[in-house]
Amino acid sequence: MNIGLVRHFKVNFYTKMFMSSADFKQWVKQYDNSDVIENKFKIGDIKWDKCFSSDLSRAIKTSQSIFKGEIIKTKLLREVPIAPIFNTNIKIPYIFWCISGRFAWFFQCKSQTENKKDTQKRVNEFLDSIKDESSNNILIVCHGFFMNTLQKELKSRGVTGRTIRTPKNGTLYLYKK
Repeated sequence: MNIGLVRHFKVNFYTKMFMSSADFKQWVKQYDNSDVIENKFKIGDIKWDKCFSSDLSRAIKTSQSIFKGEIIKTKLLREVPIAPIFNTNIKIPYIFWCISGRFAWFFQCKSQTENKKDTQKRVNEFLDSIKDESSNNILIVCHGFFMNTLQKELKSRGVTGRTIRTPKNGTLYLYKK
């Protein structure tokens, strides 16, 4: 069984350098609904039997571009939600909101709608749902931060492949079981 992990194509959306917490919330909503910029994609020599995709539009558009067949969309593959860690009207660098939100996720702070344990539960639920697909080659299109938890769980289940810390958009990462 081959498993191909793909981070969606790059999102076509401008990021302001400084944002209030309300600006950041709005930015997340707009980012989630933005179009993608397709890149040249190398599918490899493997015949992919099935494609599972996050149900967010950027992942669906990527899936439709790289896979010609039925795409099974699921919210289990969605990106880990991110929110500001506090409310303020002060404009703070965008990168602060991103980094602090991910630290808050890791330390299971209440500012985040999903914490690390929730994400791990979602990953396990998805992997349990595809365990009967062992005779198929599966393509999974999802999101960068989510992929970190997904690949750790794949490896704990005996799947081999390179560990990718910062997955590139529109790139295939191959795993085998």
